[in-house]
Amino acid sequence: MHGAVSMSGRDLLTSRTMLLFFLFFMLGTMAGGGVQSWLVTVLHNYKGIELELAATALTAYMLGSTSGVLFGGWFADRFKQRVLPFVTGLTTLSALLMVAIDWLNLPIVAIIGLTFLSGLALGASRTPRDVMVKDAAPPGQIGKVFGFVSAGLPLGSAVTPVPFGILIDNGHPELVLVLVAVILLLSLFCAGSARGSAKRGSAKPEQAIALPAE
Repeated sequence: MHGAVSMSGRDLLTSRTMLLFFLFFMLGTMAGGGVQSWLVTVLHNYKGIELELAATALTAYMLGSTSGVLFGGWFADRFKQRVLPFVTGLTTLSALLMVAIDWLNLPIVAIIGLTFLSGLALGASRTPRDVMVKDAAPPGQIGKVFGFVSAGLPLGSAVTPVPFGILIDNGHPELVLVLVAVILLLSLFCAGSARGSAKRGSAKPEQAIALPAE
């Protein structure tokens, strides 16, 4: 993407790379919003956990997410070349922990611990994803790119109640956390595809310059 400095703003923002990053941000927000909005309902109505303890599990998730953002920033500064594997591993871990909470018959203490770890893993993946977008943005276009992909955040928040609300209304709270996991894995597909597309785009100008020299 760095070599594509001659692209118009419209072409840049509608490129495959930026559209995939947009979806990555949107899907990540949907998954996080699904947990924040429906975790208490799932734990109370489906798992039979008291409301106070279910709310404690949600608080643990939020604390973990906040702590994870700080750790993710530290990692992105020191291991920039490993950002995508880092994001992939932690997002997958967060998804698997949500499925474990949903499927396994665990004591409340374990559930609270797993929600904290799930939030920690997902939160830690947030700052590195911003680094991936920055690396993919052409020089002088970073603000425009971040504005576009960040628009996926409010859109994700707006869309989130629809699929999760349908599950709750139809009596399937047990599928809520499974849907969260599926959305997280879909977001990873978008992130990996966007990263690969950005690298291919940045390689093309180098090839174009090298050919005449031969």
